Amino acid sequence: MNLQPQSVLGSAFGISGNVVEFRSEASTLRERSDIRCVLLTVVAQSADILASASRVCGVELPTVPGAVQSMSVGRRAIWLTPRSWLICCDSESELIERVESAFPDKLVHATLFTDALCWLELWGPAAIDLLTEGGFVSLERNGLPVGHAKRTPIAQIPVVVVRESADTWLLGMERSRASYFVQWLNRVAQARN
Repeated sequence: MNLQPQSVLGSAFGISGNVVEFRSEASTLRERSDIRCVLLTVVAQSADILASASRVCGVELPTVPGAVQSMSVGRRAIWLTPRSWLICCDSESELIERVESAFPDKLVHATLFTDALCWLELWGPAAIDLLTEGGFVSLERNGLPVGHAKRTPIAQIPVVVVRESADTWLLGMERSRASYFVQWLNRVAQARN
């Protein structure tokens, strides 16, 4: 018997593909099982430690709440708290080994986090309207700025929301809640069609 890895929603693992159950006239939903990430935490917020951790991770760790820093090599750092970031990367094990080698004292710690999250990409002119049916995406006057992230409950599910462009949203949630979230989003989209 050969076991084939599958994403949360049942497609081939490691690729991105449209969620076929999702039906909307103004938006598209895609599962992003190609996104791999590491949770990076630091013991103390020190400029020296953050600079060293940024060099090791290959991406500048943002220090502004909600900021997202991207590199041309496909690496991205998403600010979660003053001492934790999600680092999206190609090879989690390589990054974890680099952090462990650079910080044997565990001042900076990297944890495999790919299996913990399901990533969805929602885009289209109605994307923000669909998301706000389930909660506040942002209380900022002009909404969540492009290139920023926020952890917020949507449809009573904690979601990491990343605004990639005006109409493109990257959504990270616990794997166990992804199917429920897609069902909820589909119901909202159907009601708007």
